[in-house]
Amino acid sequence: MHGCRSAAIMAACLLLSACFVSKTPLFGPAEADYPVPEGTRFAAYKLDDNGSRASAPPRHLTVTRKGADYLYTFDGEEPVAGLLDDIGGGDYIALIRDSEKPGKAVYGLLRQRGEGWLRFAPECSDFIRIAERHGESAATFNITRSGNDCAFSSYDDLKRALAAAARYTAPDTEYVRE
Repeated sequence: MHGCRSAAIMAACLLLSACFVSKTPLFGPAEADYPVPEGTRFAAYKLDDNGSRASAPPRHLTVTRKGADYLYTFDGEEPVAGLLDDIGGGDYIALIRDSEKPGKAVYGLLRQRGEGWLRFAPECSDFIRIAERHGESAATFNITRSGNDCAFSSYDDLKRALAAAARYTAPDTEYVRE
């Protein structure tokens, strides 16, 4: 399963095609949480479909702050701005502002595990197929297809879809604090 361009907090997946998106951000700085300390560095390991580390060497991610935003920088690349929203149980919705599509937001789910994180960033078509195997559909989450993306207009629908993705799929990236 591929992820989305959610380099947002911890991954380099927002560059792939079919993501969870919204035309405008579904939460903002007033609702955001900041569980990652300024300057934290992570080794980012790609995971296979079973949640095991792939053989590729890890990438490195540094998390800093600029105003209300987290800035996520992989190995000297341009930083990506985003926010996190705590939805309970160690799970956070990660919002990334897509620099290639101004105003558009891209989402994934991060699960805190000790000082590290697991990222769930399902591809839209994979998510719908897996949800259908569990008796749910795109309509269950009020998903509107926007090209290859799953578009959301409600925070609650996004939250339910990301929680389902974490239940039904393995994480795609593991972030280990260095």
